[in-house]
Amino acid sequence: MSNSTAAIVNLVNEYAFLFGTNNGNANQLLGLFTEDATLNHEFVGKSHGHDEIRSSLEELFGLEFLAEASHVPQGHFVAFESEKEATVTSYTVMFWKCNPVLIVRWTDNVVLGLDGKWRFQHRTSEAIQKNLEHLGEMQLRGKKQYQQHE
Repeated sequence: MSNSTAAIVNLVNEYAFLFGTNNGNANQLLGLFTEDATLNHEFVGKSHGHDEIRSSLEELFGLEFLAEASHVPQGHFVAFESEKEATVTSYTVMFWKCNPVLIVRWTDNVVLGLDGKWRFQHRTSEAIQKNLEHLGEMQLRGKKQYQQHE
């Protein structure tokens, strides 16, 4: 594995580590994105730029079943477009109280910054399997309501 491939895999893993089980916070995660990045997340929609992404990440951290879950990233596939740009496909299994609740496919475009660090330029999540019933979801007129942190 090349140094660049390892650094990109570590970027994806760092996102999962900082997000899972409340190891990090929205500002730490924000540092993994370029200033003009785009985050397209199934639970909060599309956000562009650091201000919008920070708001989306804060909202995601408020969802107890996501923020208190263990995020286990795996199956990384890195394809280089150039020496400074790559696409990454990976999968994250999220466990909440020892139960798998989500399998997410991530599709990322990453770029190498002037500081030598890889960052997300575009990050898209797609939940390909959901097992949320046991989380006590409330169904109100068909809209899912997730427990929020106080």
